[in-house]
Amino acid sequence: MRTGVVVAVLAGMASWLLLQVVRSLGGAYPVISWLGLVPLVAVTLLVLVMCRQIRRYLQGRGTLRPSPQRGRGTLVGAQAAALGGAALLGWYAANALVHLPNADVPSERVQLVWGVVHAVAALALAAAGFVGQAWCRIPPTEHDDDDDDGVADGDLAYG
Repeated sequence: MRTGVVVAVLAGMASWLLLQVVRSLGGAYPVISWLGLVPLVAVTLLVLVMCRQIRRYLQGRGTLRPSPQRGRGTLVGAQAAALGGAALLGWYAANALVHLPNADVPSERVQLVWGVVHAVAALALAAAGFVGQAWCRIPPTEHDDDDDDGVADGDLAYG
């Protein structure tokens, strides 16, 4: 989780700096629209659904054993969502911040609001990734001391 915070802060600082440079060179800020929310929400839901299926199997409630490739792919997807969501959180927060000084102008206020909404959606994506990773952890068992399969307590499933 610390890595996600670091990624979000670094992405936010780099994005803010980039936006300031673009503006100082006479460019315009990128326009944020509602269309950007569609993939953010879709990937968030996909990560949660896929990780929930692995979690159900690990808890003994799933009927089919997922293949190791599917388990590994699900875990990697959750990790990508966590870090990608953190980076997008930094980007959209920086976009919102650059519009904040002129929030009294209606067009700037709209971009500020869309930046905040997208930042919240990116935060949800990152959170889904971290939750998904936790769901893919192999639970500790009572007999792990004499376990010779090479998997330690709390290891990631298929990872």
